[in-house]
Amino acid sequence: MYWRQRAKTHWYRDGDLNTKFFHGTATSRKKVNQILSLETNEVIRTTDDAGMRFVAKSYFEELFEGHESVRSLVINLLNQVIDNEDNIQLTAPFCRAEFKEAMFSMQPDKCSGPEGFNPGFYQHFWSTCSDDIINECCQWMNE
Repeated sequence: MYWRQRAKTHWYRDGDLNTKFFHGTATSRKKVNQILSLETNEVIRTTDDAGMRFVAKSYFEELFEGHESVRSLVINLLNQVIDNEDNIQLTAPFCRAEFKEAMFSMQPDKCSGPEGFNPGFYQHFWSTCSDDIINECCQWMNE
């Protein structure tokens, strides 16, 4: 496993026979990918392990800490594309007719879903199972 992880994927996939060439390639790749030094924002270069850990930790702490920002400046620059009437229609609850239209617009023999039934099953038994389908779909879409 150690050598599989050190080598590139194609070496393992193509099945090298554990040769000296294979081990040499994996070792040289390790040397190329090794980080020897890191630099701080103040352009101070460090090469020891403790110093590099500190520089990396400081970098990511600064990167992910919360910063004060004003979103309204950015949001006010954006043009409104959807008017209120469209927004009402887009956020309205789903209705039975939409689900039926979607179900019957599918080809009956298409690939089956995770439960193993294709659209043809649901189309055929729509009168029996439509309430269950609508309830499950609405719950999934709302969550």
